[in-house]
Amino acid sequence: MIVVNSDTVVVGAGPTGSFAALQAAKLGAEVSVCEEHTESGAPSHCTGHISLAGLKQLDLKLPKKIFENEIKSAIFYSPSNYKFPVRFSTPVTCVINRTQFDQHLRDKAVEVGVNILYNRRVTSLLVKRNAVIGVEVTTSKKTEKLRSKLVINAEGVSSTLLKRANLPSLNSHMTVNGIEAEVDRINDSEIDSVEVFLTRRFAPGLYAWIVPRKDGTAKIGLGTERGHPLKCLRKFISHNPIARQRLKGSHITQVVYHPISLGGPISQTVHKGMLIVGDAASHVKPTTGGGIIMGLTAAKIAGKVAGSAIQEKNPDTQHLLLYERLWKKKMGFDMTMMKHLRKFLNSFSDRKIDQLISMSSQLKLDKSLKGAKDIDFQGSSLIRLIKHPRIIAMGLYMALTHVF
Repeated sequence: MIVVNSDTVVVGAGPTGSFAALQAAKLGAEVSVCEEHTESGAPSHCTGHISLAGLKQLDLKLPKKIFENEIKSAIFYSPSNYKFPVRFSTPVTCVINRTQFDQHLRDKAVEVGVNILYNRRVTSLLVKRNAVIGVEVTTSKKTEKLRSKLVINAEGVSSTLLKRANLPSLNSHMTVNGIEAEVDRINDSEIDSVEVFLTRRFAPGLYAWIVPRKDGTAKIGLGTERGHPLKCLRKFISHNPIARQRLKGSHITQVVYHPISLGGPISQTVHKGMLIVGDAASHVKPTTGGGIIMGLTAAKIAGKVAGSAIQEKNPDTQHLLLYERLWKKKMGFDMTMMKHLRKFLNSFSDRKIDQLISMSSQLKLDKSLKGAKDIDFQGSSLIRLIKHPRIIAMGLYMALTHVF
């Protein structure tokens, strides 16, 4: 057994793990990141559709090669294919190459001295007097103990370490099975528009999507609370007339699966000696299943708190609780609002979704939504939108039809 010491150990070299490591190392902490795979960003688990405003607030300037498309419009379809488009004058979101994005954040972390340890699967937490003091790691040849003053858990949605330590983990009852596929062509699509299909028939619990890339290929997928996601996706492609036309003659070139947590953040993101970030903490938007911007927002806070704790030689629980207070201040309200909205949407039948989309078009709701360019902090956006008469009318209509 080999024993290694470090100020901070980060579990997972995904975007949240690398970003947290980067922030901590900038403050002088010695940081080691354990990654079970042979490379960062592989396998890629999501579409990589994120907001430009989110990148800006994180102060992330990405190389042009990472961008696969910029999006100005979203087109929402109901189960009966009623259509509700929302178009902006300038790009609001972008499509990124997730592998290159993850590796870019990894490279930035390495530049400030972070040590990335590949082929290291973290199997358990090292605990002493109820405090986390490191992790146990296995490779193909040996077992290592990495002792540290702090652990940042960015292990992802599996939450294996939390479950083994009997710590609070994500709500499995509000987790859907996601599938993301890449196709080699797309037909008759607006290149700057994503298409979202709200239907319990093909994607109960979330939705299906088609996201075009500038090179004529596309990313497609869905989330489902029941059934095998690949079967649901094939059913969507073959039975939905719009999807069938868009994907006619195309071939799936890659498929990945990934659970998506929609239950909102876990109840405890700080334990003695450990901070929990990203998918492991369920820092994921319950409305859309998007976790990159929210996860990075929490990771930035976690890294800074960890770095300052090491810098001040004060890694006690009271200091670490600052992380939980800060991320809740930044996005706690929005997460709560989005969780309520997700539960409300999940209660809709396909008939109700038809009514929602049809009424949105009749009320020309897109005119009001154009003022809501912040698609990450949706609770705050909703509060700002409530003053619009169209939103009020829509809210009253949906409330009444939901009751009756």
